[in-house]
Amino acid sequence: MDAGARTFRIDETLIDPPAINPPPTRDALFVFLIALAALLHGATAGWGDLYSETDSQYAGAAREMIESHQYLVPTNDGVPRLQKPPLLYWLIIASYKIFGVSPAAARLPIAAAIVTTVALTFLIGERLRQYWHGFFAGLIYLSSCGTFLLGRIIMPEAVFGAFIAGGIFCAICGYQRRQRRRLWFGGLWACAALACLTKSILGLVDLAVVLLLLAIFFREARIRFRAALHWSYWLLFLLIVAPWFIWTHRNFPGLFHRLVHQEWFTHVFGGDDDVPRLQFIALHFIWWFPWLIAIIPGVVFAWRRVMRPREMDFADALPLCWMGTIFLPLLLVGRRQDYYSMSMWSAFALWAATIWDRMPRGLRIVGASVVGLCGLLIAAGGLISSRFVDGEGHWGGIETRFSAWNVLHEIPVSTWQTMWPIACITVISLVVFAALGAYFSATDRGKLAAIMIATAMIPAGLSMIDGVARMAPYFSLADAARFLNQRLSDKGEVIYEGALHQGSSLVFYLNRKFFVVNRPMNDDSFVGSQSSNVFLDEEAVLEKWAAPEEAFLIIDQGRVGYWQKLLTDRFHIYHQVTTCGTYVILSNQL
Repeated sequence: MDAGARTFRIDETLIDPPAINPPPTRDALFVFLIALAALLHGATAGWGDLYSETDSQYAGAAREMIESHQYLVPTNDGVPRLQKPPLLYWLIIASYKIFGVSPAAARLPIAAAIVTTVALTFLIGERLRQYWHGFFAGLIYLSSCGTFLLGRIIMPEAVFGAFIAGGIFCAICGYQRRQRRRLWFGGLWACAALACLTKSILGLVDLAVVLLLLAIFFREARIRFRAALHWSYWLLFLLIVAPWFIWTHRNFPGLFHRLVHQEWFTHVFGGDDDVPRLQFIALHFIWWFPWLIAIIPGVVFAWRRVMRPREMDFADALPLCWMGTIFLPLLLVGRRQDYYSMSMWSAFALWAATIWDRMPRGLRIVGASVVGLCGLLIAAGGLISSRFVDGEGHWGGIETRFSAWNVLHEIPVSTWQTMWPIACITVISLVVFAALGAYFSATDRGKLAAIMIATAMIPAGLSMIDGVARMAPYFSLADAARFLNQRLSDKGEVIYEGALHQGSSLVFYLNRKFFVVNRPMNDDSFVGSQSSNVFLDEEAVLEKWAAPEEAFLIIDQGRVGYWQKLLTDRFHIYHQVTTCGTYVILSNQL
């Protein structure tokens, strides 16, 4: 008699995960996590103008590539920008083609990368343990402070991190499944190639080192990952990566070697703009807030229980190998920027979910309570900082060597006062939901406690995004570009004083090319035959100032005295048109 039951093969029952359909709870958690990620990052993509430097360097270059119909050479103001491979530019171009040129469209590829990383973090956690672990890992990644802030900046790291997570997921599936193992390992190599086409050869190196460490520690990994070294995968990798690099080398002789050598040299030996080690560590306490704070009691006071060093399995070792491969080289040697670690934030989320699950009830209470205490400290810090307001309505009395403060301390107090409601929402959210997290920890409901801590970060994260959007006039030339777009004639010219990358928001918002004067010596823009007419000296600016055609000069407020003297000595006339943030616009027309 045929009962209609399916017979499972030995490899399906012993090597694969359980051969049963996932419960509805699993699907509901996965859909909820993806929807929440899309809401937090996709729906807020249009908030605020693009900042100068990284944001506008990529968004502006993609816009110029569309206008020039040159899709292989990114440019800023016509200057080739070949510091990174072009995949992120291509993704932004695709977004522009679909949604039109706008700040929201420029940010959508980054938002999509964050949503993809959240999904992959869930799937990796599910493969390593079970779907609840994947859910909490994805929730930790999504609700961390750094994901709200750095995950909004248009730069390769978010996309690079998504491909690294995709490669790890494919490697795990190939490790666990004999069926379609060649297909999964092909996906691993494709992700490595796309990561290299996003940032650098580190896309291959990072994945290779993670898998090598796992192969060293686990015999099964050595056996199963050996199949990933087949020559056909190398061919697939080269077919994806090589064409653009070969084309670049042929069209810019010597540039490819110089950029690769510079990338590797600074990665291994560091550079002048490295973040100091203590600052690098301190920033990660911010980027991984509140979860690093929440799990520290367990790591410090119950480390044998939460780490289980004598019985560490593959699921425990993978996040640690992943974190160590990326974080330790950044900390100890090489070029050190805090956002470079974004490609291992999924690993931190997986590790933190494991630590929280294994923490004793008392230490969970302590962790949740410390998160609430941080909220109170933020409130106290806001009150104390108000004492540093000077008589002119600016922040004063604090000296720092970090350039960001040079802008922040020039922001009027009236602007900061608009941030108080945002700060209050953040504080109330952290205190209230952390208290609920402590209560659920005390009643031994660890899952609800973790959800409460994550919930605390949703209003706080949205407040941070809104705060960054409100500060845009002081870190962007968008308002200046809009002002000039309405007043420039066909023959009018715009001149910007400073480094091209610091005025890159003009590339995105200004409807024409502009000139750059007094470019710093350390400006890394590639100056070649296509770009030599972009950069001017002061004498050339004065010649344009004397011409009958209108000319506008954008300078920092700190340079007003210098240019006022220079122009009045030559022309006896100084005309300041308007002020936009920390910049002043001058004109040769009365």
